[in-house]
Amino acid sequence: MPASHLIIARLHEHLEPMARGERYEDPLQATLEAAGIGRVTGGGSQLNQAGGIDFADIEIELANLDAALATTVATLEQAGAPVGSEILQDGAVLRRFGTMQCLAIFLDGVSLPDDVYANLDFDDAVMQLGNAAGVDSYHGFWQGPQETGLFFFGTDAEAMFARAERVLAVLPIGQNARVVVHHGKSESQPRTVRMPRH
Repeated sequence: MPASHLIIARLHEHLEPMARGERYEDPLQATLEAAGIGRVTGGGSQLNQAGGIDFADIEIELANLDAALATTVATLEQAGAPVGSEILQDGAVLRRFGTMQCLAIFLDGVSLPDDVYANLDFDDAVMQLGNAAGVDSYHGFWQGPQETGLFFFGTDAEAMFARAERVLAVLPIGQNARVVVHHGKSESQPRTVRMPRH
């Protein structure tokens, strides 16, 4: 393939390397290779001060910036690219894309009563919140020094929060949780809600 255009797809979500490969890089590579219009050449992540992942980059080589770019964007959106994702070339934004919105729930890992942590069934809490947020909405977690972030994706972050809030209100580990609706780039206008203690 006579590829000559190097671009970066930047996905503004907490995305571990293995998940980046499975969710985005592998489907994109398969699509580009089958069409003979490009290939994935690498990837990486940008960490924030707390040690979480602010965004993930996928390095891509394309035959052209017309059909090949449109195919790239369509494939990444089908795989679940979040709102605020960008195609970059030489540091400039060529295109913004993405359809999914993020609901991030940061569980309090330090200030709740000891029995809350001792009796916590983490997998069950994640399952309950995931069922409330929506089928296949859960995309993973991040373990920080004071919080554990859970990341859920869907087409409407406000609706996901309306459903998940009811679960958080009764889960002991849901107390004092910091919830970010429209988590991601500042352009997504995120809002933060602090759950009450009970």
